[in-house]
Amino acid sequence: MTQTCEPATTPVLGDQVVPGGECPEVASLVAPYLRIIRSALPPAEAERFFAEALDAHEEERRRDGALQLGFSAYLWDGLGDGWGGTLAHTSAWEAMQAVRHLVRKAPRADLGAYLRLGLRLVRELGAGAPGRAPLTVGA
Repeated sequence: MTQTCEPATTPVLGDQVVPGGECPEVASLVAPYLRIIRSALPPAEAERFFAEALDAHEEERRRDGALQLGFSAYLWDGLGDGWGGTLAHTSAWEAMQAVRHLVRKAPRADLGAYLRLGLRLVRELGAGAPGRAPLTVGA
């Protein structure tokens, strides 16, 4: 992906999925994945998922330049042993990996900004599909 736009100096007015200073091109590609996470998980679990992802991102940044396990390992560890057994968990996990991959391809994009945005949207809007019964992977 080639990022063609210059960094924005102000948020795009009326657009909830463009963090301040971010390129709308990147945001348009990341937004669907944020919605997948928000709709796949119950509100409390989605909030925890974004919070743990933000912690994992910050841990990876703290260890920049040193030997480390990386974002995915820190996220998995932060989510704990009960994570990963449902299709909703798998969907949210894969969406987060896509967000991270897209942001890494755009040199000026900030993963932390998108994670904070996802966390804010979950807190403000709740989950997109409350009450969905989790389906166990392999069921």
